[in-house]
Amino acid sequence: MSGNTSPRIKIIGLTGGVASGKNFVSEVFAKNGAVIFDADKEVHRLLELDQSTIDAVKKNFPESFIEKKIDRKILGKIVFADKEKLKILEKILHPEVRSSCQKFLKKASEEKKEIAVLNIPLLLETGHYRCDYVIAISAPIAIRKKRFLARLESANVKIFNQICAKQISDAEREKKAAFVINSGGSKGDVARRVKSIISELRKPRKVWK
Repeated sequence: MSGNTSPRIKIIGLTGGVASGKNFVSEVFAKNGAVIFDADKEVHRLLELDQSTIDAVKKNFPESFIEKKIDRKILGKIVFADKEKLKILEKILHPEVRSSCQKFLKKASEEKKEIAVLNIPLLLETGHYRCDYVIAISAPIAIRKKRFLARLESANVKIFNQICAKQISDAEREKKAAFVINSGGSKGDVARRVKSIISELRKPRKVWK
């Protein structure tokens, strides 16, 4: 084997409950040279720009169309009020998000990126994404609820509880993770923990226990 062989990109999966701080952790990774795939941003792009997705949503949720555009708030209210409708929306979106993620990883590998981070809300729940290492981000539910209610005008406790019901517990996440970040403290503490993990990831590849 040639001594010039480049090390394979390390794929990191972030898992955490709603409002656990995945976006902030992603930002710290990005500032330290990692490339980020953000599933929520990709969903927003699909709903705004991908015509096949827009057509499928219009066919199944015509009431979500306002002035020829998808109103995400209305769409959210529809699907969170009806589990079957949520399943329909997931069948439309999830395959497209997985396809976009595969393209992202292919490009990152071709560009010889060192670390790629997958910020995907249901990373472990769906089981559709392969990662080299999983990072579990944990915070007390009271803190997560406060963050959730503060960040969205349309947010309420019922929606928070519905999202939590679809997600596995922090204890389950931590069992499957190579690293754990407690995000209940300050942003400075979280950033320092992320940087220490990045230092570990940059060491020669090993099996984490």
